[in-house]
Amino acid sequence: MKKVKLVVWILIVVFVVVVIYQNKDFFWETKKSMTINLPLIPEQYKTLPEVELLIIFGIFFAAGLLLGIYFLISRGLKKKKLVKTLKAQVKEQTEKADTLEEELRALRGDPVLPDTSGNTDTVSQAAGSNPGGQLPAGDTKQ
Repeated sequence: MKKVKLVVWILIVVFVVVVIYQNKDFFWETKKSMTINLPLIPEQYKTLPEVELLIIFGIFFAAGLLLGIYFLISRGLKKKKLVKTLKAQVKEQTEKADTLEEELRALRGDPVLPDTSGNTDTVSQAAGSNPGGQLPAGDTKQ
């Protein structure tokens, strides 16, 4: 997929370069001036000097590119902050669940067994163990 995206972007860039090259008279020799009609700007500054169209297109392209990069980075930072917050909540809730399980075991009187199997369910471990080390009835092996 990455290679397909790269090929598509290369084709787009080549297309733009070909269009500009085939119309170089229009882009390089045509000069335009821009006028800004805002009431707060003095009359002498409302008209900008004449520049080639390619420079005007380049300025607006660069402005759009910078704006896009800004929004892309800001969205990524927001997601990173959200992930960090959610991980902190998970850790906090896990710790709270562990303390509640310990309190529950203490209230029931269940022994706290060391966890060697990786299983966190100590209640089922305690129920499956052999209290007192006695052998089941009919089993004579030691």
